[in-house]
Amino acid sequence: MRASLIGADFEENLGIGMVAASAELAGHLVKVHAFDHPEGVQALARELVDEQPDVVGLGMQFQHRAREFLTLATALRELGYQGHITCGGQFPTLAWEPLLTDRTSLDSVVLHEGEHAFAELLDALDSGADLEQVPGLALRIDGQPKRTATRPLVDLDSLPFPKRYRAHSLHLGVPFIPIMGSRGCWGSCAYCAITSFYRDARAHGGGRTYRLRSPRDVAAEMAVLWHHAGGQAIFCFHDDNLLLPRPEKTLERLRAIRAELDGFGVGRIGIVGKARPDTLTEELALQLAELGVIRLYVGVENASVAGGEHLGRGRQQACIRQALAACRKAGIFCCYNLLVFEPDASLDDVRTNIAFIREHAEHPVNFCRAEPYSGTPLQKRLQTRGSLNGSYLGWNYRIEDPRTETLFRVCAAAFRERNFACDGVANRAMGLGYAVKVLEHFHGHAVEGVAARGRRLTAQLERETADFLEQAVQLVEETTHREHIERATVALGLRIAQADQHWQRELTHFYRDCEAMSQPASRTVLQPPHSLARLTRAVVLTASLMAVAGCKSCHDDPPVVDPVVEPIDPVPPDPVPMDSAVLDPALDPIPPDPLPPDIVVDPVPAPIEPKPPEEPIPMGDPPPPELLKPVEKPADDAEGEQGALFHWRDTAPRRSPRTPDLPLYSPPDVTLVAQAEGDGLRVQVCGGPRLSVRWEAEGRVASEGREALWHPLADDEQLRVAVRSAGGVAVLSLRANQV
Repeated sequence: MRASLIGADFEENLGIGMVAASAELAGHLVKVHAFDHPEGVQALARELVDEQPDVVGLGMQFQHRAREFLTLATALRELGYQGHITCGGQFPTLAWEPLLTDRTSLDSVVLHEGEHAFAELLDALDSGADLEQVPGLALRIDGQPKRTATRPLVDLDSLPFPKRYRAHSLHLGVPFIPIMGSRGCWGSCAYCAITSFYRDARAHGGGRTYRLRSPRDVAAEMAVLWHHAGGQAIFCFHDDNLLLPRPEKTLERLRAIRAELDGFGVGRIGIVGKARPDTLTEELALQLAELGVIRLYVGVENASVAGGEHLGRGRQQACIRQALAACRKAGIFCCYNLLVFEPDASLDDVRTNIAFIREHAEHPVNFCRAEPYSGTPLQKRLQTRGSLNGSYLGWNYRIEDPRTETLFRVCAAAFRERNFACDGVANRAMGLGYAVKVLEHFHGHAVEGVAARGRRLTAQLERETADFLEQAVQLVEETTHREHIERATVALGLRIAQADQHWQRELTHFYRDCEAMSQPASRTVLQPPHSLARLTRAVVLTASLMAVAGCKSCHDDPPVVDPVVEPIDPVPPDPVPMDSAVLDPALDPIPPDPLPPDIVVDPVPAPIEPKPPEEPIPMGDPPPPELLKPVEKPADDAEGEQGALFHWRDTAPRRSPRTPDLPLYSPPDVTLVAQAEGDGLRVQVCGGPRLSVRWEAEGRVASEGREALWHPLADDEQLRVAVRSAGGVAVLSLRANQV
């Protein structure tokens, strides 16, 4: 059978690689296709129809991208594809029943871990066997969604090494390689889809939810990859937890892996991973640094005691300061995320988190809202309360305290691009300290000067973010007047966007300087020792990976920040284990991930919107009345046909309907389209309802409603655009060098 696996490919897609390796070991042919942006749906669908694989497997790991993958499946059917379409991942496993109840184009869902089930699905389709006899699937049987027999969670050492289907990315010249050493988590965080996924698997098929590969098995795969990469590598462990519950056990395990690597002739490596705060002590951190750990994502999540309790964080809350201090002492770069907004959050809780950001300003942070992903305790709790709206493709809720809910809406608009754009300031700043560690660890530089600069930039940025968040809190404390809140939100969003112009310049200069300090990548594949050759189990390395000189470079986008998918809405994603061995491992989870939209399949009744006024809605200092010119959004492939035309997806928080009794209940969903025109740029605001538009830049801007001709003074100058509708506001920005 010929199968095509579709998934995100911002970095090597480890989960798809594992599923592909198992299918190829069973004798099938597998091709991997990248699907990173919704604009690529039609082109990818046409490519798949031309290739005519027998089976298309969709990696729908992230709930926020489910609509895009379902749209792709529909496009395939509309183009006449008659083969079998299946999907897998954390999200479809927990939402298989509604996915198959709705009239989607899916034929099946691969449940839980997908290596064996997908290979056996291909076997059954090839032989014409009854799919109901394949364990670990969900199917439509007599028109109704039903599960086949269950299968237990797998022994990780029994799996083949992942198919490495493309060259590694480079971080400052060093190959960056995702790897899996364990699966599962022993925690019980209310918002976490990881634990829900594995507990559901255990409940239906049995097995241990937390499993480790043996040190020798992990080291053998690392050694193969290290030798093929030319003798240097950063290994990013996409385990849900790199560290074990007891520090002495963590040290024992990582030392055992290092001893095996020594036996396989492996030299210097860097290690990146995630850690629960209660697993990290100062003594352990010092030992981890000696073993090559250069970066940790520490699961702080919420600094408020009440917030931690609401999110089911348990005793971890008492350890968050200890964990960050341990990383500082050991010289391990660390970053974290804050789920500031959750169903029972108060303004006092938010202020506690603001104080924590200031207290630990040397560590980069992003903040967002805890989302009720399908099948999680948080989603079930809100469902029991009757607090959910939306659908299984994107649940929404209202924070119980009205002022905190209003604050969330203000922040979703004002911090949209800083926090949630894929190249936004918060995401880019996550790599400042990491770049320094890569230079120090692999290039032998004395980095005191650049390290001090990175710490200074990080601290200034985080304190500024705390200040802006404090201003938002003060706004909702001072008034409940809708007009005042919406105007003030526009003003705050424009101030943040203007500050981001400065930060984008600083970050670009910093990363360019780090790039200049790194040594050129010139590598030759090393011959692995015979002991390693005997142990290697079905590792698949493509020609592009073997040709190390062809490694994918990250020179244009700073290599220190792992790419993120294009954001749509400021809410946190599933904390997905890259090692889930489902069909879409997607992204490096170390920095805060992109933000999913709420997508309603069976829409809930929308609130009655106020009648739009005849004149444009004022924003801040009201601009003069402007003629609103509707602009038709260009076709998907316009960029390929016109090299001067580029698109930016706005990250305005367009969600399932919010309650209209509070401001900002229906923000406009808009997009910027820009095209070179003479010595300027013609920029349009596309989409959305009747809008009032306000343009700002240092250069000259001649505007007429939704359209402006911008003459930037410098390549890195920024154009800022605020739009307001009857239901809310959005602030967009565009840098001249993006066109």
